[in-house]
Amino acid sequence: MKILVIVLIIVGLGILIIKSKKSNKHNLKELVKRTFPKHTIIEKFGTVMICEINHRNEPDELVFIRIKPNRKKKINRNGRRLDAEYPAIPTIKELKNDFSNHLN
Repeated sequence: MKILVIVLIIVGLGILIIKSKKSNKHNLKELVKRTFPKHTIIEKFGTVMICEINHRNEPDELVFIRIKPNRKKKINRNGRRLDAEYPAIPTIKELKNDFSNHLN
């Protein structure tokens, strides 16, 4: 009986971990939308982009955000664009500190 309870607890924790990992991509996009509501947010191929709509009604990519779990935080400037890599999903405060000067 004790073994059955332990097995059920382990299976339940495994399911919770799998569900949280699947929803992380959507959480990053929603987090960026809440942080920068004036900009257009697009997600492609695991990259979240913060864009402005230009005069031809096309998105101008200003910031690319990627999650790379085994790397340190890195922000590079390529022309008008910032490429940001984070080891985990950043906080709202961290996003504002990193991008507010570039997006204003």
